[in-house]
Order: sequence, then structure tokens, then C-alpha cells
Amino acid sequence: MFGNRTRFVSLNAASVDAVALCAALDLPAEGSAVPEWVHLLPAGEIRTGDNRGPYRVADPQSLIRNSRLDGGDRLPIDENHATDLAAPRGEPAPARGWIVELQHRQDGIWGRVEWTAHGRRLVAGRAYRGLSPVIQHQKSGEITAILRASLVNRPNLRGLTALHQENTMDLLQQLLNALGLPAGTTADQLVERVTSMHAAQAEVSTALQAALSPIAKAVGLAVDAEASAVLIGVEALKRSSGSEDAVIALQAELATVTTTLNTLTEETKRKAAATFVDDAIKLGRVGLKPVRDRYVTMHMADPANTEALISAMPVLGAGGSVVPATPPAREGEVSLQAEQLEVAKMLGIDPKDYAETLKAERAAAL
Repeated sequence: MFGNRTRFVSLNAASVDAVALCAALDLPAEGSAVPEWVHLLPAGEIRTGDNRGPYRVADPQSLIRNSRLDGGDRLPIDENHATDLAAPRGEPAPARGWIVELQHRQDGIWGRVEWTAHGRRLVAGRAYRGLSPVIQHQKSGEITAILRASLVNRPNLRGLTALHQENTMDLLQQLLNALGLPAGTTADQLVERVTSMHAAQAEVSTALQAALSPIAKAVGLAVDAEASAVLIGVEALKRSSGSEDAVIALQAELATVTTTLNTLTEETKRKAAATFVDDAIKLGRVGLKPVRDRYVTMHMADPANTEALISAMPVLGAGGSVVPATPPAREGEVSLQAEQLEVAKMLGIDPKDYAETLKAERAAAL
């Protein structure tokens, strides 16, 4: 009856839910029976030792319903919030138990757990002090769902028998990773990037609709009809028309639309590529500026791999220091890292010439 929530959750907007990682259970003493039912959330106002919240469960039955997600029947229990913190980095996040039922009691929300063999040993051996639910809540503090839980060792929740550990998930870092932006990107720079992406997409959509409108009208559709509907209309006209002239004319219009769309798409790709490369240059990525145009072209053809290559480049820090430092070199020469050698190879540049470029950049920064 339970499963993993897959929709995106904002951490900032007041009208939508946020996610918090928290703990609310004292685990049994060594030798005690491993509990089948665990106390996930206490009743009443939920306060924390680090002054987050307070939280509350306004409608327990609604919370239980919201926690029942399509496509699954169990909520996982992991260790140290590995699902939320380690899994996004490609690290393991095995389940140590599964919450298979939620129940509202006088003292709060409880969950019935089916422990794995390893999870049972961890709890029985007191490897962890508490159980931490991952909750979904509104900005007002109202808890709307339990998403999963985790075995933890950092108590923080005040009241009842609960422990609590909370760590608001770093949405900024998640967005930086998704967009391929460097770790040093500020929130303002992130907003600027997302705004430019939306503007570029809107420009393409507007131009496409403007080009399709006369064709849609010619086949008897609304001027704001979607491209797929326009295509169906043209095909229907071709089948029903006794003359090919109208169809030929529409096909010519479609060819023009295609050319226009391709041009706009190319411009959008170039703008996105230039923005990413220029941002990396501003950040101080070593060796990038002299070959900027090549990287822009590479990004247009393969954004993901190009961004990975650029992100692997060291950054020129204060006083000309390189972070991470390049390997030691003799007589003032600059040695290339493995990533830099790969970059030189992809760009068709002699590694010695590339090393000279890096050396010149470092000298200029001194």
C-alpha cells in the first residue's frame, strides 16, 4: 500500500510541500525484542533541539492516505538517510526494513515494520539510537506525508519518546548537479541560468506557434492548435482532397516551419552552450578560455559529456594557485592531469601546447 514518492518537491515555495529528514523513536536496549511497530511521529506540536519547525500533524488520516503511493506497497527504512544523501551520488542505499502499514494512535503515527535480516541485527545490537522518518511538510509546518525512514544516531526531537535528526535537503546543490553547473555557482547565478533556459524555450515555442497558425487555419483548426494536431489535419486533407495543389502548398509551408524551427533550435543550443562555457571561464576553469569556441561547439553536439569535461577542469584560485593542484613538475613546467590530457586529446591539441597555455594563464594570475 506504500511506495516511493517520485514527484519533485520544492523547498522554497510557500504553497507547496518541503521535505525534512527527522528522527522520532528510541530503539530498544540490547537484547530486547526488535519492535514490529515503531513510533514515527508524536502527537501534538513537534519541536526540535535545533529550533526547526515546529511541525504538527493536522489530519492524521489524510497523512496516512498521502503516504500511500501508486506503484508500490512499502516505505523503505535505510541507514543515515542514504536514499536522500548517498544514492544521488551513486552510493549504495540498501533497505534495512520496510514499513508496510501506518496507524494513527493517541500518541501519534506508528508504522509496522518488516525488518531485513541485516536491519534486525542492527536494531538488536544497538548500532543505531533512533529511527528518523523523512516527512513531507508545508511551509506552515503541517506534515502532509511520511515518505520513508532511516536508522540514525543523532537525537534532536523534543517531547515524548522521540529523537529527531533533521537536515533540509540541499535543493541548490541538487539543481546545480542537474544543470551541470559548478559547485561554486551562487543562487543568483542559478536563477539567471534557469530564467535564460525558460526564455529560450518560450522563444522557440512562440516562433513555432506563429509559423503553424496559418497552416492550422487552412486545415480548419484553431490557430493555437498543437503541432501534432496540425500534422493530423494536413494528412486528413491529403486523403480527402481531390486536388494536390492545396496539399503541396501546405507541405511547402511545413518545410518553411521546419527550417525556422531548426534555426531557432540551433540558436538556442548555441546560447546555452556559450552561457555554460562563459560561466566556467568566469569561475576560473584552467585552459578553457583559449579554446572557448571549440567547447561551445562540443557542447552543442553533446552537452552532458562536455559539461562533465569542463567540470573536471581545475580552478585557478587566488594568487595563481590551481585547485586541485596539478602534479609536481620540473623547472617550472606545468604537468597535465589525466582530465586535462583527455581534454587535449578530444580537442586535437598537442599536450605540450596545452600545458604552455595553462602555464601562461597561471603566470598572468600572479
